[in-house]
Amino acid sequence: MKSSLFFETWDPFLDKYHLYYRELNLEGKKRFVKRIFSIYQNVEIIGREELEINQEIEILVVSNLVQLTFGLKEFWLYGFEYIYLYPEAFFIKSTDQAVAGSTYQSKIIALSWKDFATDYLHARDGKNVSLAQYAIALVRSVLNGKKFDLKFGSYLDTWFEIVTKECLAKSDGQTMLHMGENQDDVSEVFARCTELFFEKPDVLKKELPTTFAHLCLLLNQDPTNITENYAYDRERLSKRNVLRDLPSHIQIHYKYKNWHWVYNIPFFGLSICPMVLYFITDHVLVQLKIVILVILIVGSVLGLISYSYFKQIGLFKNRLLLLASGITGFGPCLITSFLFINQIYTYPFTSNVSEHKIASFYQDKQYSNQTVSRSVTFIFSDEFLIEYPKARTFNEFKNIPSNPSTIFNGVRYDIRNGLLGLPIIYNRETY
Repeated sequence: MKSSLFFETWDPFLDKYHLYYRELNLEGKKRFVKRIFSIYQNVEIIGREELEINQEIEILVVSNLVQLTFGLKEFWLYGFEYIYLYPEAFFIKSTDQAVAGSTYQSKIIALSWKDFATDYLHARDGKNVSLAQYAIALVRSVLNGKKFDLKFGSYLDTWFEIVTKECLAKSDGQTMLHMGENQDDVSEVFARCTELFFEKPDVLKKELPTTFAHLCLLLNQDPTNITENYAYDRERLSKRNVLRDLPSHIQIHYKYKNWHWVYNIPFFGLSICPMVLYFITDHVLVQLKIVILVILIVGSVLGLISYSYFKQIGLFKNRLLLLASGITGFGPCLITSFLFINQIYTYPFTSNVSEHKIASFYQDKQYSNQTVSRSVTFIFSDEFLIEYPKARTFNEFKNIPSNPSTIFNGVRYDIRNGLLGLPIIYNRETY
């Protein structure tokens, strides 16, 4: 089914049964249903203990997940592929207790359909098992470190610090959160706040205004802003007795990411760059030992000066590891890129044509797959390019003359500056 037809099919149903959806304008509703469609196509909802489920139930179950992540760029709970629906409260083997919902470390979210339906009938009582379990799964998707909304993951610790301090600052030490034994568990605290955030936003905002405002930032939505598709408005929230200012933007960090593309840089530096340098040095007049020295210096400097930045954003917490990556990755890739860019264009006005007589030569034969490749390297009487043997080597001869120094007078070179100013052999020919 196409997404447009999906919207036409389910818009009346959601408008009737989903309070959050009902307050959206047409544009917001289309975005909401589009996300339902995307998740619905990729998450399997399974009835357990002979519970029969229909499409209406599946749409409602998914719609609450979309509600939670409506303000996030990454709205999936990556790593969670199944939603189990039990007829009513079910037992957890590890604790032997009946629960209305349970979230595994990955893969599975389990819900009681009876409790889910009850929460729908009492939409403003501050309790919602599906939102709570989705909230726990959202935090665990961050802690699992694979794929999650980067802004959410980057601000989660800051928000948890804020809610903890604001709760402790209460004179009686008690709030409606009733965190109890789980007050140190970020997923449990976030789940409880999420229930109140959507079910009783005005109460949460009144009792914990700073927590509420920064939760709006964390989820990038404001459930009290019903006239603008629940859009997050920093100025509007900043006027609400907020004890800690809302930042103008969330500073991205990768503390919880298991992998980042920058970790691949040493691979390119050790495998791709040497091959590129091999072909570039055929023409650019820069000694290989100088290139290697510059790579080592640049890599070391980059590794040292960028440590504080990478540590701040949660990458390369070990200084020695970053230094090694600079020498084997950042340095080679940067210098190789500069040399490659230098090859792209040469300035004609810098052309320097010179002729050099051949004093002697030596030739090399290489055997491969029953074929023989021959090359000849000239030595000039004025020792021109004496430190660049590749620049004096020719491979174009089908049959190497027995004495090239008597057949050719010399070699004519046209040397020009490349795009970045480094000299390049633009053309060379025997005469």
